[in-house]
Amino acid sequence: MPIAGMCPYFRYEKAGVTYCECGELRFPDRRARRDIVYAYCAHPSDYKRCPFKCALDGYYERSFQ
Repeated sequence: MPIAGMCPYFRYEKAGVTYCECGELRFPDRRARRDIVYAYCAHPSDYKRCPFKCALDGYYERSFQ
């Protein structure tokens, strides 16, 4: 089932792989995927707590200083 990511770094999902600007995420099963994607990528506010988002935010802050 396709999702709309709230996270600005979420790209898309295809063939069971979630594409984030930080990398390609492959989960062991659908439940594991749902636990992560809905808790972070698609959550209206908790996407801000995702470790990948935090790392990329830091990267971009350093890159544009």
